[in-house]
Amino acid sequence: MSGNRIESLVDEVQAAFDQRPDEIESGLDTNEADVLQLRKSCRLLAGAASLLDEGFYTIVIETSFVAIERVVEFKLLERGVEPRDLPGTHPGVYTEAARRGILSEYVADNLQDLWRNHRAKTYYQDGLAARVRAEKLFELATETHEYVVNQSVKRHECLCE
Repeated sequence: MSGNRIESLVDEVQAAFDQRPDEIESGLDTNEADVLQLRKSCRLLAGAASLLDEGFYTIVIETSFVAIERVVEFKLLERGVEPRDLPGTHPGVYTEAARRGILSEYVADNLQDLWRNHRAKTYYQDGLAARVRAEKLFELATETHEYVVNQSVKRHECLCE
């Protein structure tokens, strides 16, 4: 691998993102911003479930946090928040969810704490990913997803089985 090869790949990746895609992941072809976030959450959970059995705990932890955030963003969008007005920080999503009654303040505060204290530590290797941590966070993500989806008039758009 050379610096020239990396430069070439960077250009190829940029071109791939600049082109209109023709093979879109199943279920994600929608013009509704809220449904797209919901379905991303569904896919993240499905991926985490597969990877949990394989022992990829870091990815399961990271993916579970993102799945929670996507489903909360789905509900914020469904309630009329414009995509450009979504909170720009991870903890901000939970604050807005509590303010709008999607999550209790207790849950929102603790999700913020989990994000700040454990997601970053796991991601940056200050903390170690372990099976029980991955399992518990995946369980929390799955339960949060189901709870939020059950509050929605668009629950039929959920791809989870």
